[in-house]
Parts: sequence; C-alpha cells; structure tokens
Amino acid sequence: METHDFADKLLPELSLDEMEFACDLERVLAEQVKYLRGALASANGKQLLERDSMVCELHARMAEKDADISRLHAENDLLRKHLLDNLA
Repeated sequence: METHDFADKLLPELSLDEMEFACDLERVLAEQVKYLRGALASANGKQLLERDSMVCELHARMAEKDADISRLHAENDLLRKHLLDNLA
C-alpha cells in the first residue's frame, strides 16, 4: 500500500495542517525518546563507574586487611618464639 493511500484511509478527515502538526509532533516525540535513551545510557554508565570504583575500594581494603593479618601473624610468631626462649 502506498504511503499516501495509507494516510488517506487512516486519516480521511484531517486537513494538511493537522497532518503536518501530527508529523511534527511525532518528530518531537521521537527526539525526546532518543534523548531519554541517551540519558538512560549515560546514567547506566555512571552507575557502572561508581560500582567499579566501589569494587576497587573494597579490593584495596581487603589488601590492607591481608597485610594486617600477615603482620599480626609475624608478630604472634615472634612473641611465641620469645616466650619459648624465656621458658627454656
């Protein structure tokens, strides 16, 4: 079906001005949808960056805690050795 035939059958009582207005409105709505999709993608990207930043921070904290654990193990071993040396 030709575009004009489709429009004629679908909108038989609309004037040319009304059809132009409808086309303009459709164009504006399409631009708004495109803008909102972009805004949503940008927000999702920002959330991913924030999440990645949080994960990096948690990994850094875990590394610090692992270092603390290793230091405390070494100190514990030193104290045990010192205690055993004093008991012997």
